[in-house]
Amino acid sequence: MPYKNSKIACIILASGKSKRFGSSKSKLFYKVHGTPIIELTLKNITKYLNKDSIYITIPKKITKNERKLLTQYTNNNLISGGNTRFNSLKIAIQNIDSNNYQILMTHDAARPVVPRNLMLKLMKSMNIKKYHCSVPASIVEDTIRKKGKTIKRHNYRSYQTPQLFNFNFFKKRINKIKTVPTDDLGVIENSKNLRIKYIEASKQNIKITKKDDIKVLKNIINHNIKFASGFDIHKLSKGDYLSLAGLKIKGKYKAIGHSDGDVVIHSIIDALLGAYSKGDIGKYFPALNKYKNISSVKLLNEIKKIVNLDNDIISNIDCTIICQKIRLEKYKDIISREISKLLKCKKGIINVKAKTADNIGIIGKSKAIACWTTIKLVTL
Repeated sequence: MPYKNSKIACIILASGKSKRFGSSKSKLFYKVHGTPIIELTLKNITKYLNKDSIYITIPKKITKNERKLLTQYTNNNLISGGNTRFNSLKIAIQNIDSNNYQILMTHDAARPVVPRNLMLKLMKSMNIKKYHCSVPASIVEDTIRKKGKTIKRHNYRSYQTPQLFNFNFFKKRINKIKTVPTDDLGVIENSKNLRIKYIEASKQNIKITKKDDIKVLKNIINHNIKFASGFDIHKLSKGDYLSLAGLKIKGKYKAIGHSDGDVVIHSIIDALLGAYSKGDIGKYFPALNKYKNISSVKLLNEIKKIVNLDNDIISNIDCTIICQKIRLEKYKDIISREISKLLKCKKGIINVKAKTADNIGIIGKSKAIACWTTIKLVTL
């Protein structure tokens, strides 16, 4: 859930040119598991902050689709960045009313997988109002040399983002600085009596700079992949329409259920609950009067909130509908489209199959309809 004490303004710096990535296109829109890197970053950040708190800097050249994607994660206008990272930061600061915030968070858009424990430690350290800033840092582990001579590595630290600052303290100093710092701590590092809280940095908090970094990112993400399945079956009786994926498909049958008997949505709900180890549909929606004839779309929307689905990525959905006399072949595409709308995922990752039961059993005798759904999720 978004961080409740949202006196934090978060600047996502996404206006770089990606020169070291070796591609004509911005690295931030390079897709991993079908999702742009920048979207992975934003999904991660919105676990802790609401959209009112997020400000995103963008490059001069950006497509309509890219702009549309970014606006889904902020309630503020996108900010055109400058020629350097530092200039982009200054422009962003000018676009934020600091009276509305106590804390400034700055974050590289190319760091998509900030670990939860790191983020919470950073926030907690700033909440006690003891420090001017809180930053992830670690002592250099590799041997380093200057002009061929080994130097003492314990004197050196490497730094990551996100970095958190007392907003007013930071704002007063950013316009006075004469040099161009390579990170945001550099804005205030020469301030007198500066109080810094160092949080141990994480190797998982990788910054995507070169193409080879994508392999490392995939290895990290692959540890967070979940597979789950859901199954539902309902009796059929004579009727005017069949509820499937929120659609009302006209015909001679209807599903009998306490709700609307939508086997597609019910199987999706059970698959989602299985992925997050949250039980099954009956746990949340027992056969009570308040759920009588309720739309399954409403049930799905409740489950999405329970599992915080918006923070994660649906990588694949495979949905098999089993029905004998109701021919669903021509409805597969529209069912896929409806599922994509309901789950806010791309239609291309959804596969819908319509099968019969070869006249075997209650489904084969057109006394029931069933659906089996398998889902692949990437949790960040």
